[in-house]
This record gives sequence, C-alpha cells and structure tokens, in this order.
Amino acid sequence: MKLKKFYILLLVCMMIALSACSSDQSSTNTDGKDSNSNVTTINFAAIKTFGVDSWKELINKFEQQNPTIKVKLTQMPAPAKSTEIHQYLVTSLQSGQSDIDVFTGDVVWVPEFAAAGWTEPMDQYVNKDEYYPGVIDALTYNGKLSAMPWYVDGGMLYYRKDLLEKYNKPVPKTWDDMLATAKEIQSKENNPKLQQFVWQGKQAEVLVCDFVEFLGSAGGSILNTQGKSNADSPEFLKTLKFMKKLTDDKISPKSVLTFDEEPSRTVFTDGNAIFHRNWSYVWSVAQDPKQSKVVDKVGVAPLPSFDGNSSSSTMGGYQFMVAKNSKKKDAAIKFAQFLSSKESQLYFASELAFSPTRPSVLEDKGLQQKNPFLTGLDKVFQGTTARPVSPDYPKLSLVLQSNISGVLSNSIKADDAAKQIDTELKKITKQ
Repeated sequence: MKLKKFYILLLVCMMIALSACSSDQSSTNTDGKDSNSNVTTINFAAIKTFGVDSWKELINKFEQQNPTIKVKLTQMPAPAKSTEIHQYLVTSLQSGQSDIDVFTGDVVWVPEFAAAGWTEPMDQYVNKDEYYPGVIDALTYNGKLSAMPWYVDGGMLYYRKDLLEKYNKPVPKTWDDMLATAKEIQSKENNPKLQQFVWQGKQAEVLVCDFVEFLGSAGGSILNTQGKSNADSPEFLKTLKFMKKLTDDKISPKSVLTFDEEPSRTVFTDGNAIFHRNWSYVWSVAQDPKQSKVVDKVGVAPLPSFDGNSSSSTMGGYQFMVAKNSKKKDAAIKFAQFLSSKESQLYFASELAFSPTRPSVLEDKGLQQKNPFLTGLDKVFQGTTARPVSPDYPKLSLVLQSNISGVLSNSIKADDAAKQIDTELKKITKQ
C-alpha cells in the first residue's frame, strides 16, 4: 500500500511539473490576455481518450474558429488511472494557483470540487433543455450546475454472439444463467485460453464501479436514501461473496485482480473470453480489424441480475469543468462550451463511441449509419445506477477499493470486510 501511494505521489508530481512546463510562459494581464499580445492562452488538463487522439483535432478546430485564443494541453492519464488524475487535480486546484483553466473530471468528483469552491458555476452558459435531465441533475450541486456536460457511460455486458448462436443459447438475463452458459460453452470449445467471464478486479475506481453493478443487481446499495451506510445489509455481503466466487470457481481467471479496463478488454477482443463487462468504448475497438479478432462476432446487452431484481449499470463519464481561480475565465468558458457543443459531441460519438449527453446527437443520420451501436443503448442505460453522490466520495471509494480488493485477494474474509466497510462509512457519513 505504501509503495502504491509513493508511485501515485510520484506520478502527481510529474504531472504538476508537466503542467508547469506546458503552461504559458508569458506574463498575463488582469484581463487574462498575454502581455504584448492580443492572444489569450488557456491551459487545458485533459484525460487521454481511448483510441483516437481527439484533442489535437478539436483544439485546432477551436483555434481556427477563435484566432485570439490558444489552448495549451496538459495530457493526464486515461480514466483507468482515476485515482492519480483525482490527486493531481486536487493538488493543483487546492493550491489556489491558476495553472489550470479548463479540465476534465469524473462525474463523481463534481460535488466534491463544487463544495470546495474549485469550479465555476455553468448555469448561465448552458441551455439545460438540450441535455438529458439526468445528466444535468448529476452535475448539479447545491442548486448550481457545476460542470459542462461531455459524455455519459455505463457498464454493459459484451458477449460472443457467434458462440451463443453456435450452441443455441439466449443472451443471459441472470447471473446464474450467464454462469451456466459460460461453463457449457467453455467446456465444448477447443480453446485452452478461453475464459468464461472477464471484468475489472484491480484495486482502482473501476472495481467500485463493478461492485456497484453487482450490488445493484442484487437489490442493494452502498448508501441508503438518507445517505447512511448500507454495508450491513444481506445484499452487500452477498455481493462480496459472489465476486469472490467468480475467481475461486475459475469462472474468471485470477488475473482479473490485476485488470482495469484495457487489460480485460484485450482478453475479450483477442477472442479469449465469452462474456465481458466494460464501458461503451469497447464496441468500436471490437469492430476494428487492427485491434480485434472478434469483428462482427460481438453482441451487447444489459448486465445480468440476480433473480427477482433488475440489471444495474454504473453511471460513468467525464465532464468539463472551469476552474474558479482561472484568470482567463471568458476564454475558458468559451472553450468548454465548444467542447460540449453538438458538433464536438458528434465527433466523440462517431470516432470514440462516447455516448453523448445531448439527445439530438443520436438523431444524426451519419452517426446512425456509422455507429448504430450508440442508438441501441437505451436498454443498458435504463438500469443506470449512480455511485454515492457526496463531497466525501473519494474517501468512500478508497474504503471500498481496499476492502473489496482484500476479499478478492484472500487477505480478509467477506464478513469481516463488510463490517469494516460499515464502520468506516459510518465515520465518513457521520452516523
């Protein structure tokens, strides 16, 4: 644990140094313009998107449309490194400096950053009716819209359509059905590398996302409607034991304990898994012959559930935020508006299969032809489940990550982990 914290701290320091190097070296006037120039340079800290390098093209387009504004990019890691990204942003924003003007952040960080006073309210710069109401609600804290919508996502079940058809198996709707189907297909296929089910068991934010889905599909939740711990519920313990069963019974390989999104995706797109839990980006990768051995052999469905309950899909996605301390706020807001525009969201949907926060994007005929996958995600997103909405979410997440990981790695029993989580959550939520 100490070694992991050291590496996280080292990465944060490197990112801050990179930010300092990439930020504008000229002095800035009080109006935000660079000295001796009519050009305003803003600093944009952005995640690395999967696949296509989207930022260069969009930044170039924005600068062509706005010749008096230049954008300097600080490249943060991909969302799989969410803990490191979060610590970098907290360190930078907490300092009170203006090294960052616009940045990308996980939807679950919005309440925390807004409560800390680090983000500029966006209400007057957004036509809220142009976005999904649920997205606006998720980005609103204390009655103020605290981020500019980018994309939404959710966990879903990818499956080998060809193998289910070969053995005349329906798409499973319950976990028991999925386990039975996977076991039968694996036993009949002559592929020693073929795994039944791959997901993300690495101690990281994605582990919490997976847990929320398993728990939600059992009818449980991390916090109740009053924001208090639910870790002492039967559903909570059932979920921990089920996740442990997946590796103990070799339904999933032990290597899933080291997997975040990309390593697990690689197993599936290499043709070595029957079922796979991941985000929407996997679809476009699975259809790319340069990256996938299962082109035209993949289907997508809502994640299974336990009998008597509904499918659950963790609400994910990154959003754009403008730093409260930015000295170039007008230019920063203009850039955030551009990134959240219909044109930009259409680009992300078309090139990266990012599900737009603007419903009108899905009406585009070109997108419907190029990526019909996105227009068919309604059933998946009907089961969207939010992670706990709280300014203290990062603390909650770390407690969950360490204990769930402990159960999966045999360092703590499920019963003891549930009790430990319950104790810690009660402290954090001040029960």
